[in-house]
Amino acid sequence: MKKITGAAALIIAGAVTLAACSNTPTSTTGSPDQTGSGSSDVKVAFVSQVEGIPYFNGFKTGGERAAADLSITYTQTGPAKADSTEQVKILDGLVSQQYDAIAVSPLDPTSINSSLSAAASAGVKIATSDADAPESERAVFVSQASDEALGSTVMDELAKAMDGTGQFGIVSGSADTATFNNWIAAAQAQQEAEYPDMELVGGIRYTTDTAQALQEAQNLMTAFPDLKGIIAVPSTAIPGVAQAVQNGDAIGRVAVTGFGSPQTSGEFLESGAMTSTVLWDVEDLGYLTVWALNQLVTETPFEATNEVPGLDQPVSYDEATKTLLLGEPTVFTKDNYADYDF
Repeated sequence: MKKITGAAALIIAGAVTLAACSNTPTSTTGSPDQTGSGSSDVKVAFVSQVEGIPYFNGFKTGGERAAADLSITYTQTGPAKADSTEQVKILDGLVSQQYDAIAVSPLDPTSINSSLSAAASAGVKIATSDADAPESERAVFVSQASDEALGSTVMDELAKAMDGTGQFGIVSGSADTATFNNWIAAAQAQQEAEYPDMELVGGIRYTTDTAQALQEAQNLMTAFPDLKGIIAVPSTAIPGVAQAVQNGDAIGRVAVTGFGSPQTSGEFLESGAMTSTVLWDVEDLGYLTVWALNQLVTETPFEATNEVPGLDQPVSYDEATKTLLLGEPTVFTKDNYADYDF
């Protein structure tokens, strides 16, 4: 378990406002006396979707821990807000700096594919992590949990809060983010199979930031006064949707769950504006990503089951889809969210 830090409130506030942060890469180099399968001249990087929010701060913590264990250099950077064009520019910049391997959490798989191909042609080992670009030339996708497991779990959580009946809405992130769309599809499949008395209303509301998520949630509650629940898909939508429920005096009437980090969701779990949030241990995902990048650089093949130093559980690899799977989703509630610091 990871205990919450004293800076939690500040980090949560950063997630709510999505305050601009520097795009300058930050590096961690393992000490020369540390052991690992890498060497001190190996440089790997990760390009996040949005820097400066608790989720990717946690990812960075795990990545830095892996880099120290492996004695390699790790850089994490990303756009200050969800901007796929800026993300591509950042990736291209890292390629020009001759990194050995780079992982990306694509905001828009289509727009980033050409840059991923160019990077691979330049000899850079390419991976995706957290979100995938399945049609790209990435060598591996480091997946947090299966789309099916995540989608079905979040629907189970919402159904529990809604007693399996009534109208619900979905507020997502970018319409072009394949991972978000996959989670939504899995959630809808679970609802149709297991909860026929629940009804999705208002279509999928796509957003780019917290402020827009707040507005879309307010619009849903206004248009559908009998609304009983909302799924907030990306971590950046969580504060906006939950705030809309608080502002509308709808706590206890409109349940909210989604895919938010414990810190991002914590104050809303405490207030009752959220009933739960579904995610995974993002620090472990960061660790696994850096370990995988080092495996690519050293040309060490993945096994069907991998014992990863620094992780408690074995990690499976599907050769057909070139996917490393961290494990099963974790449900965070008012009772356990404070045990985690991301």
